[in-house]
Amino acid sequence: MCGENDSGVGLTTEDGVTHAPITPRPAVWPQFTGLRWDYPVCCVAILNGKIERAILRRLAMLDSLGTSMSPAPTYKPLEIEVTDFGPIAKAKLDLRPLTVFVGPSNTGKSYLATLIYALHRFFGGYAPNPSFSDRVGHSLFDRFVEYWGDEQDISEEESKALLAWMNRLFDCTQGKPLPEDFRARVPDDVTPLLRPLLREASTLGDFLNDEIARCFGTQGTARLIRHGSRDGARVALKRHVSETSLSPEPFAYTFTMQGSETVLNASIPDATPLQIRRDDADSLDRDRIEQWILRTNQSREYQKYAEQYERHSAQLAESQQSELARRAADDMRRMVRKQARSRRDELVALVGTSVISPLYRVAYYLPADRAALMDTRSLIVASLIRRSMHTGLERGEALPALTGVLGDYLEKLVVFEDYTQREQKDGWNLARMLEIEILKGELRENRSETGHTTFTYRPAGRTEEIPIRQASSMVSEVAPLVLYLRQVVQPGDVLIIEEPESHLHPAMQRTFTRQLAAVVRAGVRVMITTHSDYVLEELGNLVRMSELPEERREGLTGADVALRPDEVGVWLFEPKKRPKGSVVKEIPLDADVGLYAAGYGDVTEALYNTSVEIDSRIGESKTGYESR
Repeated sequence: MCGENDSGVGLTTEDGVTHAPITPRPAVWPQFTGLRWDYPVCCVAILNGKIERAILRRLAMLDSLGTSMSPAPTYKPLEIEVTDFGPIAKAKLDLRPLTVFVGPSNTGKSYLATLIYALHRFFGGYAPNPSFSDRVGHSLFDRFVEYWGDEQDISEEESKALLAWMNRLFDCTQGKPLPEDFRARVPDDVTPLLRPLLREASTLGDFLNDEIARCFGTQGTARLIRHGSRDGARVALKRHVSETSLSPEPFAYTFTMQGSETVLNASIPDATPLQIRRDDADSLDRDRIEQWILRTNQSREYQKYAEQYERHSAQLAESQQSELARRAADDMRRMVRKQARSRRDELVALVGTSVISPLYRVAYYLPADRAALMDTRSLIVASLIRRSMHTGLERGEALPALTGVLGDYLEKLVVFEDYTQREQKDGWNLARMLEIEILKGELRENRSETGHTTFTYRPAGRTEEIPIRQASSMVSEVAPLVLYLRQVVQPGDVLIIEEPESHLHPAMQRTFTRQLAAVVRAGVRVMITTHSDYVLEELGNLVRMSELPEERREGLTGADVALRPDEVGVWLFEPKKRPKGSVVKEIPLDADVGLYAAGYGDVTEALYNTSVEIDSRIGESKTGYESR
C-alpha cells in the first residue's frame, strides 16, 4: 500500500494487514491518474481508530496508477460538426442520452439522424448476431487492430513499459469491481505505442464513404453534398480535453466529401493525453476493461519464466544446459512481446472508444414508414426471392433500391424469430409498460409450423387477436418500438426514432414522451425527430421536475422518470436563405416558462390572430359597418 495518515503512523486494518502511513491530501482532491477522486479528505471515516478498508483500497489505487500521480484528463462531450451536407448548411451538436431534432419540414432532421446512424455503424460496428447472448467488441478500432495491428511491432522496452503499467492496474483492481466513474490515464511511456494506430484508422475512409452511401441508398456520397457548396461536405468529430492548467488540441476525425473524392483525416496530437474510461456506467465498458486488466496474469507468467531461464543460464555458464536455458529464455521473451502486442491492440480499442464515445455504441433506427414496412415485410421478401430466382433481367430493367436504414429495419423484422425474448430483470419491462400505457392491450408473436412469425394485437380484456394490419394506425405505429424494446435493444444501445408522435392523440403524446424518458432512465440512448409541441412541452416538464427535491415531486405524473438538463439536448433546424440551407443550433429550456422555444408559439399566435380577424370581419358583416 502507498498511503499515510496525518500523523505518519502505519495503520492495521481488520484483516491484520499493516499499511504504510497515508500522506495528507488537499481538501479537494484533483482527478488523479486512474480513478476519479474528488471527495474531500474529511470523507475518510475513522471508526474505532481504524480507517475503513474500502477507503484504503481507493488510496492505494490512486498511488499505484500511471506515473508520478499525474492528473487524469477530463474528456468533454464529443462534438459533431456538419457542413454542407444535404439540406444542412451548418450544424454543431453533441449527443445526449436524449437527443431531439425539431424544425420545419425538409430542413434535414432525418438527414442528420441518418448520418449519425451511419457514424455509429462505422465507428461502433454492427448489431450483434441475434443468436449471441453476449456482446463483444465490434468498434472500428477493434476491427482495425485485428487486421493491421500485427504490422506494428513492439520493442522489448515498450513491452516492459506497457506490462509494468498493467501490473500496477492489476495490483490495485484485482478482485474488485471497477467503480462507475473509472478512468485511467495512459502513461507517457506507453502512449507512443497507441498514437500511430489511432492515426492509421484514417486509412479506412473508403469504408466510411460506403457506409454513408449505403444508409442513404445512393451510389456514392457526391449526391449528398449541399447544392451550391463550393468546398464539398464535411463531417468533423472533435473531442476536447481539459486538464488542470492546459487546454491541449482536441482529438479529431474529419471526413470530407468533394465530388467523387472522399478523405478521412485523423488528428491525434502528441501533447493530448490518452485514457481508458467507463462511459455512462456502461457495463460493456467495465467488462472489457476488467478483462483487459485480468489478462496481465498471463503475461506475468511468461515474464517470470523468462527471468528464471535467464538466471539458470547464467548459473550454468558455458555448459550445454546453459544454451538450452538461453533458448528457452529467448522463447519466453518472444512470448512476452507477443502478449504485450496483443494487450497493446486491445488497449488501442479501449482508448479509441474513449475518444469517439458515444459513437461506438450499437444503434438501431426506426424509420418514419416503419408501420407500412411491418405490415408488408412478407410481401417484400417474397418479391425479392422471386426476382432473385430469375435467370436474367430484361435490358434496362432497374431493381428498386432500399436505403440502408430501411434495409436494416426490414432485416430485423425478417429475422425477428432469431431473437430470443429476454427475461425481464431489474425493471426492464419497458415494452410491457408501452403496451399498458399506450396500446391498451398486448402485442403477440405467433410462429407458424414453417417458422414464419406473424404479429397480432389483443386488446385488454378480450380474447380474440387482431392482425396488425387490421389494428388502428396507432397500434401499428407503436408496435415496432414494443418489439425492439422487448427483444432487440439493450441498455447501452442507441435507438433512433423518426416522428414517434405519429398517429397519437395529444394526450397520448404526453404519455409516450414519459415512456421515452423511462427508456432513457433504463440506459438506452434515444434520438428522435419530431414536429410535436406536446412532446417538447412534456419534455420540458420532465426536465424541470428534476430540479425539485424528491419530497416535492410526490403526486407529479412522470416524477419517477425526470431527466436532468444535461441529459437532454434539443436542436432546432432553421432554414436560411444565405447560405441556402438549414442552420442547426441548440435551444435551451426557457427557465421562466419551462418550454423549448422551437417556434411553435409563433404558429399558435398566428392562428389566434387569424381567428380574431375572422371574428372581427364576421361582426362587421352582420352590422354592415366597416371601419376605415
